[in-house]
Amino acid sequence: MAGFAALNLATTRHSAGGWDGEGAPRWLSTGISRYWRPSPSDAVAMAHTRHAGFPALMANIRKHPVPVRNVNEAFVVSSDGAQGLSRSQTRGSSFSQPSRGVRYAAGATDLALARTTATLLGSREEATLTDLSAADLRDLPLPPRGAWKVSEPRLSIATSPGGSHPQRRGVRGRRLDLPDEHLVWYRGIRCTSVARTWVDCAAEISLPHLIAMGDAALRRQLVTLAELDAVVRWARGRRGVVAARTALPLLDPAAESPPESIVRAILVLAKLPRPACNVDISHAGTWIARVDLCWHKERVIVEYDGAVHLEEKQRRRDAVRRNELQAAGWLVITLTADDLKDPEGMVAKLRQCLQHRTPAPPTLPSGELWRG
Repeated sequence: MAGFAALNLATTRHSAGGWDGEGAPRWLSTGISRYWRPSPSDAVAMAHTRHAGFPALMANIRKHPVPVRNVNEAFVVSSDGAQGLSRSQTRGSSFSQPSRGVRYAAGATDLALARTTATLLGSREEATLTDLSAADLRDLPLPPRGAWKVSEPRLSIATSPGGSHPQRRGVRGRRLDLPDEHLVWYRGIRCTSVARTWVDCAAEISLPHLIAMGDAALRRQLVTLAELDAVVRWARGRRGVVAARTALPLLDPAAESPPESIVRAILVLAKLPRPACNVDISHAGTWIARVDLCWHKERVIVEYDGAVHLEEKQRRRDAVRRNELQAAGWLVITLTADDLKDPEGMVAKLRQCLQHRTPAPPTLPSGELWRG
């Protein structure tokens, strides 16, 4: 890879996805002219390359340095430095060196993207971003890193079973079965599809957090239940598939925040009745509020108050709304982040409320038996 100054994966964000007729991803074949203007001899080589397909195209590109255009992109340096930068400049404090021969700007505003492109540039071109790292790239909700099941947070990449084993500092490299239908290009980065990413994450995070991730992906229309189900069926016998299979029927695209999803997941997994998500409540023909979770039969509402509810103006609004709901016959339970730290106590509180609010069965006259 000496001499290849940068294949700036993150900047070529073309809306056209998929692959062109020569076996190259469309983002590359349509966008490369922005970063590399071939000489006449190179143009001939490119003509031959188009018949050789994507691997030859990649090999040809690596012969030609291209300028760094984005502060959030990593780039590769040779013994001569990078285009527009000397070797000594690339070793200065203006750049971070995640691994040998790879740099990104110390002032990167999107460190996750910079580190991701750095890892992929330092790996073989068929490397794929997977599981937690692929979820992070798409801004899917993840638990705090301390709650991950992996011992050390690292960038997750994989190659096909016949490929090399990715081994770099700060990288969790594996060989995985990666069918073509499980692979996509997102922000110029090859990664697993949302459905495959979700199933792979099932082995890495808790069930409530997996449900929160699935809710968010469905709400943002990044995936469908049918697509998730198809990958769960494909993954039979694989690590984490039992958790994915358990979570799938509990997903709800109506959930509007990860904490709401986690609260609902904890309650349902504890065998409490499943609540409705984000329901509009009216009384006497007048709309009162849109509530996070509710049990219609028991007339119980759960509201999760995040940081925004700590503002004085919002607290006053919440108080007015809560009083109106209670006046309409609803019991309102307010939960916070402290309740998520004590899930057993939260479950016990809601179980008791629901039991007390459950209508009593009809009383039969003396001497009569209930006949269902």
